[in-house]
Amino acid sequence: MNKLAIYRKEMDKINNGLLDLISKRLKVSKKIGKYKKANKIKIFDKKREKQMFEELAISAKKKKLDPNYTLKIFKNIVDYSKNVQK
Repeated sequence: MNKLAIYRKEMDKINNGLLDLISKRLKVSKKIGKYKKANKIKIFDKKREKQMFEELAISAKKKKLDPNYTLKIFKNIVDYSKNVQK
């Protein structure tokens, strides 16, 4: 197997790991949604979302990732999570 094939195989494993984590996150989002419905809490919490994105940007910088690009990815994940909570 050449190096490119090895790298691609490694990337495939990472992609599957990311999918596993997204799946776990959505399962927790469903639980949060049920809790919010039972307690008549709005799905969207502007303060929580702002805090989370600020923390993610700081963490991204520490990991030498572009915080703007990282936040774009997470905004999509959070939007998906909010849809699951409905």
